[in-house]
Amino acid sequence: MYPSFLFSQKIIELGSLPEILSGSSGLEFSKSGNIWTINDHGKPVLYQLTKDSFTINKTVYLNNKIKDWEDLTSDDHGNFYIGDFGNNDNNRTDLKIYIIPDPDSIAEKIYTAKIIRFKLSDQKTFPPPKGKLEFDIEAMIHFNGNIYLFSKSRGNPFKGQIKVYKLTDQPGEHIAQLKDTFYTGEGLMLENWITGATISRQNGILALLSHNKIFFFSCFKGDDFFNGNFEMLPLDHFSQKEAIDFDDTQGTYLITDELTRGILGGKIYSIAIPDSIYNCD
Repeated sequence: MYPSFLFSQKIIELGSLPEILSGSSGLEFSKSGNIWTINDHGKPVLYQLTKDSFTINKTVYLNNKIKDWEDLTSDDHGNFYIGDFGNNDNNRTDLKIYIIPDPDSIAEKIYTAKIIRFKLSDQKTFPPPKGKLEFDIEAMIHFNGNIYLFSKSRGNPFKGQIKVYKLTDQPGEHIAQLKDTFYTGEGLMLENWITGATISRQNGILALLSHNKIFFFSCFKGDDFFNGNFEMLPLDHFSQKEAIDFDDTQGTYLITDELTRGILGGKIYSIAIPDSIYNCD
């Protein structure tokens, strides 16, 4: 499948994230519309941000450890899923997703999450041979009762490989089954590997984020994400973008990036959805 290339749209900087969120790697709206984010390292805390100044309004501490938290998603009931599956070296055998109720509703000072422990169906060696590092996961959505994981390619030569895995959303030990593979094509790794994901259930648009692009998949049937329309949006803005979510109330995407070397990033941004994505003809 060859992509339609969209004209770059201006990404709007909304504000700076609090200093404590220098590693923001997941972004999710609660059912009541509150913004939640996480760091990829440090303390196991979810942070609720105010909508005007993006300061911290509430925190939820988990009685669980962080190894490499990478994404947030939620289901139709408002439950949150926290992906502890970052795997830069492709050698992890302890991949996890933590499950908590809507964090807006949590009053406890420390909450113990339920846990999905899983393995990837196609990974047999830990780590695989050099050049075949295709088992890092940094992006996740919840869709129609299941969790879908999207790989971040570290392959050499780099071909923009994206693997999607399907996983139950129930606690326990499970296998994430490889469902499909997509190639964005050759190019710079930092511009084409996947660092975050979100899906708009209202309009059926899957968005996968890289450091300076968004890859849109739309007009698919069921969960056959990679066999609908594919469009790529250059952001003309390079930073370590790690988190994306769709704002139903505004019809826009929110994006955060990590603070790099104390000078680049650490911001929250907004970008509108290109109108052409809605066209399924």
